[in-house]
Formats: sequence, C-alpha cells, structure tokens
Amino acid sequence: VFWFGTGFVFKTEHPILAVASGSMEPVLYKGDLILIEGIENISGIQVGTKDSVTPGDIIVFDEPGSSTELIIHRAVTRIDNGDGTYSFKTWGDNNSFQDWWEVDETAIVGRYLGIKIPWVGEFVLFIQPFEVKLAFFVLLAGILLLVELGPTLKKKISNEEESQESLYK
Repeated sequence: VFWFGTGFVFKTEHPILAVASGSMEPVLYKGDLILIEGIENISGIQVGTKDSVTPGDIIVFDEPGSSTELIIHRAVTRIDNGDGTYSFKTWGDNNSFQDWWEVDETAIVGRYLGIKIPWVGEFVLFIQPFEVKLAFFVLLAGILLLVELGPTLKKKISNEEESQESLYK
C-alpha cells in the first residue's frame, strides 16, 4: 500500500530508488536512497551540464536496450524530434564523457526531487540479487519453523526423557 500510494502521489512507477553506481558523484553516491517524481510535461525538463549556471535536471530512465535497468543521469541536451516529441542526451556528473545514447521521452521514468537518504539504499542493493533474496527467505522460513515447532519438539523430547527415566526406576 505504501509503495503504490507513494507512486500515485509522485506520479511514477518508481518513486523511491537506490543509487547503484558512483556516476553521479558528488551529488548522488552509491547507496543513496532518492525520491523521484513523474514528469507530466517533458518539455519542462531543464537541460545543462553540471557546471552550467542552471544545471540540467537529474532524470531516471530505462537503460537503452533494457526495460529492467534504470539509469540516473543529468539531462544535458534536448533534441526536438520534429514530430512533437523529444529525446535527451545525458551525462553522469562523475563520467568523463557524455552518454553515447539518446533517451527517448517514453523511456523517462521521472526526475530526482533533490531528496536523498544517504546509505539506506545499500541494503536495497544488497538484497537485489535473487540468490540473496532466496537466502533471506530460507533463513526466515527456518526461524518461523523453529518458533512454531520449537515448543512442540521441546515437549516431545521432555516426554521421551520422562518415559526413559520411568523405565529405569
């Protein structure tokens, strides 16, 4: 409910993200948890390099060629496609060169709101791989099993010990 509510309020499918690399340092560091807003008016995206008088917006978009990986980089150039749509050139603040791709407006997920919580995203990044999620699930299931069956097993063992003792009397 929290996730869908937050997505509804901020008008994006991904309202909260963990920064997965250092490409936007020193603005965003790996492990920062950031707040994202959806963009209703694509032409309202501010463009410019990090050193511009007015730096460009930091946008979140689907990595070109992937629908599962998200990139968080600065919009540096707006390209009018001539059909009423736009594309953007992007650049990670900590990268030496502009990105080779052009980001179509349909690939844009949202814009960084300037709100971040340092280090909290490290946990999100840690549990992201399937193997780690599986290990947490198995561990949790084991703990729940012990909590539920522990008293029953303890009672059974206690009863067996009592019957063993009565045999020797």
